[in-house]
Amino acid sequence: MHSFDYTDIVSKVVIDLSDAHVWDSSAVATLDAVTAKFSSRGIETEIVGLNPHSEHLHTKLSGQLTGSH
Repeated sequence: MHSFDYTDIVSKVVIDLSDAHVWDSSAVATLDAVTAKFSSRGIETEIVGLNPHSEHLHTKLSGQLTGSH
């Protein structure tokens, strides 16, 4: 979450998780927090490259953990 530069002036950020695996709810909560932080600055965020398990977990839990949606 702290590795992103939220001050860049861009309209869209793509987070490529092709070589990553979302293992649990804390990872989903972190992704939600990152996308919420970009969204609060008017920046669209797209998450790509999730494997089927990670996609399922993210879809199931996203928006339910951080209170950001």
